[in-house]
Amino acid sequence: MIINLLLVGFILIGVKNILFDKNGIKNSIRWIIIGFVIGYRTIEPVNGLKLHPIEILAYAACIRIVLFNSKKYYKMPLNIIIIGLLFITYFLLDIMTRYSWIILLEFKNSILLCVIFFIAIHINHDKNNLKSILKYYVISLTTISILGVMEYLFPSFMKIIFGYVNIQPNVSNELLFNRVAFLFWGSHLAANLIPPIFPILLYLRSENLKWTYNKVLLTIIIFLNLFAIYLSGNRISWLIITIYFLLVLFTYSGRMLPYMKTYAIAIVIGFVLYIYSQPVEGRYISTFRALIGNIDQKYDSSGAARMQYVKASLKSIKIHPMGTGWGSQGWLHSDILQIGASLGIITAIIFIISQITLLLNTYRLMIRGPAFLYNGLFLCFSLLIYCLISFLFNGNILKVQTGAPLYIAWAISYTYYAHLSYMEIRNYILSD
Repeated sequence: MIINLLLVGFILIGVKNILFDKNGIKNSIRWIIIGFVIGYRTIEPVNGLKLHPIEILAYAACIRIVLFNSKKYYKMPLNIIIIGLLFITYFLLDIMTRYSWIILLEFKNSILLCVIFFIAIHINHDKNNLKSILKYYVISLTTISILGVMEYLFPSFMKIIFGYVNIQPNVSNELLFNRVAFLFWGSHLAANLIPPIFPILLYLRSENLKWTYNKVLLTIIIFLNLFAIYLSGNRISWLIITIYFLLVLFTYSGRMLPYMKTYAIAIVIGFVLYIYSQPVEGRYISTFRALIGNIDQKYDSSGAARMQYVKASLKSIKIHPMGTGWGSQGWLHSDILQIGASLGIITAIIFIISQITLLLNTYRLMIRGPAFLYNGLFLCFSLLIYCLISFLFNGNILKVQTGAPLYIAWAISYTYYAHLSYMEIRNYILSD
């Protein structure tokens, strides 16, 4: 009951701030990021229509933008416009031919991508705004991690506070370990939100934020988030942080932050040693085996099922290249396959190529641009890798609480890149 009252209070305060504060549009992204912590909780203003607080805050920002004819700082990317039009076209066809509540649910959760981009292009993403947004990111993701660790240490206490029904059973042997279910949030998918905190912390440290100079505090934040990801047992999150560490070791320029590679190596060694000291090293290794189709049934109970989803969705795409419509495929554990099977192969190609193109352009500018742009571009590059892996190997877009964080990361990467274009730096370098 208390949690529900806090939820309503959060929505009311957020909407009021977005609609009436002079910086309401700029604040909207921060309110949405804070909303990451809420997890699965929704409100039901009309019977059968459940809205996530993130949706309500996002649409409040859109109302503010339209009513006040707010300044647009960047162009809406053409690929997002095309994706939005395809989403809407399929939705209109579906509601005229075979309407059901699941069609509306999938559409409204997915179209949030365009809504968030619409908000993002009306915010000036200069360095100060970016740092402010990222500070809220750190707070939200670390809060999720802290609550996850508390659920592991004090499950009964967390059950009383958040009011969920089940307590994660204690299971431990040579194959399994005590995975945290993140029941306060709704599922262990909460761990999928955490990986971007590492490149974000790297960027904030490079921008000389005062609190990042406190090495003890910084290390505690890093290990808290690492430990939460470990406890989740979520192998896609394990994969992403492994790639992040490799990026820092082999891609990140050591001249930007001296001793950062040494610091990263120390953290990697500590984390890997901890994994190998626990009954989980087989599960960690099975992550990489699964990528080449070698599924280890001992550690990967869901791998075989996921492979069946892949085969079924590819078969569906082959038979119905234009898709079978919203709400027709169930949950396929891969957003790319989900979009391809539901909305057609063309929609899926545009969706994935949009991110790959931005990733390559960001990388090109990162290695050719001036030093003062490097850290921001490395952040965007890292966020886009996070998005690509998540969209490829997880099902996110059908739930607001898992889809919105990816949309925000994608939008931040685009608007920062567009901001450089506005400054005429990007065009100068690329034409060199």
